[in-house]
Amino acid sequence: MEKSINLSNQGSYLRVNNIKMYFEKYGVGTPIIILHGGLETCQMWTPIVSTLAKQFQVITPDSRGHGRTDESDEQISYPLMVEDFVNLIKQLELDRPFVVGYSDGGQVAKHMAINYPGLARGYLIGGIFNSITFEWRFLMQNLLGFEGSGMVNTERVQRENPQVVHDLQAKHDIFHRDGYWKTVLIQSSQRWWSPTELTQADFSKITDPTLFWCGDRDVFCPPEQALEMYRMVNKSELAVIPNADHLTILLQIDIAVEIMLNFMNRVNRE
Repeated sequence: MEKSINLSNQGSYLRVNNIKMYFEKYGVGTPIIILHGGLETCQMWTPIVSTLAKQFQVITPDSRGHGRTDESDEQISYPLMVEDFVNLIKQLELDRPFVVGYSDGGQVAKHMAINYPGLARGYLIGGIFNSITFEWRFLMQNLLGFEGSGMVNTERVQRENPQVVHDLQAKHDIFHRDGYWKTVLIQSSQRWWSPTELTQADFSKITDPTLFWCGDRDVFCPPEQALEMYRMVNKSELAVIPNADHLTILLQIDIAVEIMLNFMNRVNRE
C-alpha cells in the first residue's frame, strides 16, 4: 500500500539568527531542507512534498523576509541567508541533511556548500548563474522595475505588471503589512543586481556530493553556466531538463523529482 502523507497543520516557528523563521516539516527519514526561489515562499514546493516525504523527512522554510518568516533589519545577502539556514539545521539537530535549492534558494545552497563542507550529505542546486546575463537584467528591469541595487520603480510595476503585485501581496503582504511587497522587491534587487562572480578557487571548496540541475532553455541561468560550474566541482553531477526555461521547469517538476530521488538514494547508499 502506498504511504499516505498528511500535508495539513505542519507549520512551526523557530528563532534562528535573530529572526523568527517559519518552516514546515513532513515525513521521516534522512532530512532534506528545500529552499525556495526569490519572491516565493515554501509553498512553492507543495507539488513535490508528498512525493519526497514518502522516503525522507522534508523541511521547507520561508527565507528571511519572505512569507511567514520575520522581516529583516539587515540587508538580506546570501551570506546572511546561509547563516540562517545553518542555524536552522543546528537547532533542529539535523544529521547531515540534503540541501535542495532552486534559483535564489540554489544560490544560497551554493554558498552553503562552499563555506560549510561536511554540514550536508549533499546539495541539489537548480537554476543558478555565476555571472549575470543580459536577459536576466532585462527581465529584472521590465518585469520587476529594477533600476539598480536597492532602486525599484514600484509605480511602474503596479502600472505595467499588476499580476506580479497581486502575487507578491498574496505571498507576503498578508503576513506582514500592506505594501510590504515593495520591500521584498527592493531587498531582492540588492541581492540580484550585482552578484559576486565566484572563481575556480571558490568552487574547489565544495567537497560534498553536488548535483547541478537546470532547464535547457533557461536564458537567465543558462545551461552553459551550469556546465561550467559542474566542471569546477569534484563529485558533482549535471542534469539538464529538456524543453524547460527558468519558470516552466516547475511545470515539469515530476522530472526534477525523479532526478532528485535518483541522486539522493545513490548518495545514501554510498
